[in-house]
Amino acid sequence: MIGGAVVILLICIALFALSIRRPQWGVIAIAGLLPFHGLLLITPLSMNSWKEAAVLAVLAACPFARRVGSHRTVVAPWIIPLILLIPIGTVSAIAAFGVLAFFPLKIAFFYVLLPLIVMMFPFDRADKDRLVSVLLGAGVVAASYGIWQQFVGGAALVDLGYEWNVHIRSAGPIMRSIGTFNQPFPFGLFLMLVIVVATAAALAEPHRLRSKFFVAVFPVLAAGMLLSVVRASYIGVAVGLVAVGVLLSRRFLVRLLITFCVAVPVVLTFAFLSGSDILRTFVSSSSLEERGGHWSVNIPLVLSQPFGAGLGTTGSSAAKVSEGHDPSSPLYQPDSNYMKILLELGPIGLAAYALIVGLMVLTLTRMIPHTPDPLERGLLAGGASVALAACVAAFFATYLEIFPLDAYFWLLPAVAASTSRKVRDRVTGRQPASRPRILER
Repeated sequence: MIGGAVVILLICIALFALSIRRPQWGVIAIAGLLPFHGLLLITPLSMNSWKEAAVLAVLAACPFARRVGSHRTVVAPWIIPLILLIPIGTVSAIAAFGVLAFFPLKIAFFYVLLPLIVMMFPFDRADKDRLVSVLLGAGVVAASYGIWQQFVGGAALVDLGYEWNVHIRSAGPIMRSIGTFNQPFPFGLFLMLVIVVATAAALAEPHRLRSKFFVAVFPVLAAGMLLSVVRASYIGVAVGLVAVGVLLSRRFLVRLLITFCVAVPVVLTFAFLSGSDILRTFVSSSSLEERGGHWSVNIPLVLSQPFGAGLGTTGSSAAKVSEGHDPSSPLYQPDSNYMKILLELGPIGLAAYALIVGLMVLTLTRMIPHTPDPLERGLLAGGASVALAACVAAFFATYLEIFPLDAYFWLLPAVAASTSRKVRDRVTGRQPASRPRILER
């Protein structure tokens, strides 16, 4: 306990000192550290709250940080409906849990602080470049660790400190890799995010060393995601890559189609030769049928509660406060973010989230033709594509409750939308737009 508190304090001091020089560096450091939170499971340190403390340390440094220039801004109209949604969620959580509303509010909205920091200190091109490199590096380390887990097996992971059916899970005969995370879902979905963002950056600057490195390590990232057996990540990465191609390069879409036509038969052949049980694991529709059964049961509840049952009344939020709230009530773990929002905040809450995501994607895509720098165009396309991939994955997972995907969901659009005032004026129509050339189509 004391050792963990000391480490958290040291992390906060380091981030505070770094952020006084440049808060953007503090945000990048947090983005690079978040994927390794799951490794705390195999250490003796008790420091689960380090991530919240780290964000607060960077935020605390902002008033003392020196603003270098004022030519950058963040185009984020989606922040307006988000600000309106927060008090609605606050009232809903207080009505449901009283003083315990802190927990569901933290899970739902805490990482909104990250885009607020970015809005105060917008990222420049160099900051964006560092963030892409940090995400790619974290993805390679996490994927490599996940592949290693398949070689050593579950017994060795238990010896390290992981637990069966809590952290280590299986799908049919396959042990699901968790990488540096605590469960397969955040592992697979994080690699989905890394692949989409890194692909967009590589298309924007194909001759850079980092782009060539990404091509070289792509099999590692893809294998790690495949071994997580998170089918939501498979569908999400497909949607995200298609979106990147549409926004940046139609030639990439042709290459993607050819790759798909070659890869699918190879994967299916390997699965067939490995055993019919493995093949059934990947193509099984049982989980989708189970979700359909849950949805059919809960749709009447949505219709009977148009304003929802209260923020945090399902999922991990409910599990967190159940002991102090009502332990006799059965907890429902929704397997879809849309169903979760409908049950907790009703159709109004779902409409608010849809407006937020819609504005995110629309703003980022509108900025692409007005942005002259290739890397910044690539990150705009990557941010929009990740948001679309998240929307698809959210059908099959409570995406915004899965750490650290919730943090990246709010952070990436704000970082990508950090731009010059000239581009901001063009996008908002304050002056005539001149459309620069973008990647070949």
